[in-house]
Order: sequence, then C-alpha cells, then structure tokens
Amino acid sequence: MNIKLLFLIFYLFLFLFSLAACVSHLKEAKYYYTQGQRFSRLYQTEDAIASYKSALREAELEVKKNPSAQGYMLKGMAELNLELWEQAEKSFLNAFSYGFEKGEEWAQQLSLFGLASSLEALGLGDTALKIYFYLLNKSKLRAVTVSAAQKYTDGILKRALQKKAKEKQKLLVAAFKVIEKLTNKDLSCGFYHYLQSQIYSHLSDYQKSFEEALMAKELGLPTLEIFRDNDLQIVFCYQQLKEKLSVEKWDKFLYQYMKWVKRWGWKNPVTPGWKKEAKHAPIN
Repeated sequence: MNIKLLFLIFYLFLFLFSLAACVSHLKEAKYYYTQGQRFSRLYQTEDAIASYKSALREAELEVKKNPSAQGYMLKGMAELNLELWEQAEKSFLNAFSYGFEKGEEWAQQLSLFGLASSLEALGLGDTALKIYFYLLNKSKLRAVTVSAAQKYTDGILKRALQKKAKEKQKLLVAAFKVIEKLTNKDLSCGFYHYLQSQIYSHLSDYQKSFEEALMAKELGLPTLEIFRDNDLQIVFCYQQLKEKLSVEKWDKFLYQYMKWVKRWGWKNPVTPGWKKEAKHAPIN
C-alpha cells in the first residue's frame, strides 16, 4: 500500500470521526434537554438543572465545531430553562443568522423581558408592568409568556394590597381578565390556573380559588416551590370555606374534598404528603 493511499485513509478516518463527534454532540444535547423537561415535570429540580446544564455543554461543543441554526436554537432553549436570559438572547440571534426565522423575534422578546426585570430592580415597577403586560399578550415564546404572566400578577397583587376596597376590586378584576385570556388560549397550562387561583383568593372567592388551584395541581406546575405553594392555597381555601359555607354546602364540599385528599395521598385534609403532619390536625 503506497504512502498517498495511507494518508488518504488516515484523513478519511479523521473526517468520519469528526463528523461522528458533531452528530454525537447534537444528539446528546437533545437527549439531555429532553431529560431536563422530564425531570421538571416530576418536580425533580436538581436533576432538571443538571440535565439542562449538560444539554448546554453539549450544544456549546456542537456550535463550536459545527455552527448551525439547530445547534444555536437548542443552546438557547437550554439557557432559557437555566434562566440565562442574556446568553439565550445571543444564541437565538445566532440561530437567526443561520436561518432560524423565529430567532430574531425570540431574542427581542428576551431583551424586553431583561429590560423589564432591570427596571423593576431600579424601582420603576409601573414601567416594568407595562412591558410584562405587552409580553404576556404578544410573546410567541412560551417561557417568556409564562414568566411575564407571573411578574405581572405579582406586581398587580402587591399594588392591590395598597389600594382601598373599591380600587382594589377593580384592579384585581382587570388582572383576572388578563390571566383568564391566557388560560383560554392554553387551558392545559397549570401555571395559569395557579395565577387565577391567587387572584380569586385576593377577591375572597375561595370556592373558585379552590377550583383553580385543583386544576393547577392536576395539570402540573413548573417548579416544586410553586407546586407546594399551590397545595397550601388548597388548604387555605379549605379552611376558609369551612368557616363560611352553610352546614349543608360544607358537607357536600367535604365529601368531594376528601376524595381528592385520598387521590393525592395526603395525610389529612390540611397536610399534603410532603409536609410534616400538624399536631391535632382536623379530620373534617
């Protein structure tokens, strides 16, 4: 075998090895990203974060060796789930430059969200609130819409606490309509039901607050912290309804409520499975 042929085989081997490595990085990035989503749905936060970090690492290796729209898009999605907003913005712009049409729009939305967060930190809450309102109505990127909805709702609830009864009612009803619009567009998003439950609670409508919290629990929530807060909201509504409902209505409610308690595997009506059992916890 002559030397030229040996060199040809050698370089061909290097090319194939390099190609396999690129394919492997992209494949691994997709795998870890999917794992991150799965762990998130199971509220295994640490595992989810670790998976998204692995996805990001593999995506970075991919775009370094073989920059592409798909590689940068995947990199941006991993960064988005790690709340690395500025990095995600840059990744989506790079994805756009390689042909991903939505990349520029997504980057602009992340830029606006980052601006709103900065304004809020500087005490310019009203201006930030306007941007959040714009994003939750216009954004096509679900992560941005959900985050903007949370920021908007939190901002409104804080303002409502400072208002007199009439103004408070008006502000909360307007906020509810905004979130209800999101829910109607994406009924399966448990987080929107969670936000509705919070607003209903501030409106002292504990029956509807309970119903929305129940929907949120059944549909799933984005983080363990929110999942547990929603459980506490269910318990709070239970306690409020116990005080406010007539005996007949309470008996009907309690009968159905105990079915849910059993379904969820709670220790008793006021103690979710993850919480330590309170002393002398009520059973009715």
